Amino acid sequence: MQKMLKHKNITTVLIIVLAFLVLLSVGGIVYGAYTHSLHAQRVIAPYELGERFSSNYLLKVENSENNARIIYTNNADATDGTDPVAILTICNYPQGKQTQPNANNITYTLDIKFKKFNEGTHAFVDASTSDVGNIYTVKLKNGNGSQTLVTLNNSSVSSTINGSLTGGAANSNVYLLEFSRNFAAATTKPNLYVELTATPSDSGLPTLKGLFSADERIEGSVNSWTGSFSDDDRTDPYHYDGYNYVITGFGEGTCTLTWDETLVSISYISLSELLAITGATYNGTNSITFNVNSSDTNRYELQFYNIGITDNTTTWSLMSSSVVRFNYR
Repeated sequence: MQKMLKHKNITTVLIIVLAFLVLLSVGGIVYGAYTHSLHAQRVIAPYELGERFSSNYLLKVENSENNARIIYTNNADATDGTDPVAILTICNYPQGKQTQPNANNITYTLDIKFKKFNEGTHAFVDASTSDVGNIYTVKLKNGNGSQTLVTLNNSSVSSTINGSLTGGAANSNVYLLEFSRNFAAATTKPNLYVELTATPSDSGLPTLKGLFSADERIEGSVNSWTGSFSDDDRTDPYHYDGYNYVITGFGEGTCTLTWDETLVSISYISLSELLAITGATYNGTNSITFNVNSSDTNRYELQFYNIGITDNTTTWSLMSSSVVRFNYR
């Protein structure tokens, strides 16, 4: 009897071990199938990934020129004009999602340097002191402008500062990027740009880049607003789960944003932001009309979700001409 019980116990143990091995095998197959699925390999926009290191002007791009931006002033007169200035933020949460802060502390470096466009190689390269001359200056200041953190000129063409963001709650650092007004006032624009790169110490977070220049728009004589996607167009739209859309401009007027509701849907946060504008009207499905005034706000950063773009027949050209349509009047 004891031998039979012993044999029975050994058999039971073997069955359990075999079952466990089978589960491990199946689990491995399921895991492998998922990680190699098309869905797992999709490219996802930054706000969808929930990357908790972001900026209002800097983006996760391979090269800074893929995120080129112009900073405008409405009066670059040498005596009583104003300098072109942009308010730059670096945050520990995805843009528009302050309720999802990074739980960890973040440290980063912010590199700022002059760049120029090389006609021979058709690429942006580091500028030298001789390229800058003695009249062009760029300053990076703290958020309220009371302290100059970096000054770029013909004696200093690049610099680096350190930054940190405390985790566990929404935090952001605010900077003012200020060009001297002669960048915008010059009849012949200088071949001079400013590159900003925010590099976190945590390699799991994205490096953020942007390339800036300055120009003048005289209010009243030029009113212009545009809407466009800011995602990397080297990847076909169907690879993305969501899209970043930027509306920016100068002057006053009325904008209408319309989208194909069978292909994309606007995020609730983006829709709420536009509906908060006095006089905004929403048709309840796929179109919203709202007033703009660059004296109040000159930039809106919106997000759309991909709900029906499944193959490469929908190009970036179609995305801008029919999937999401922008009208300004």
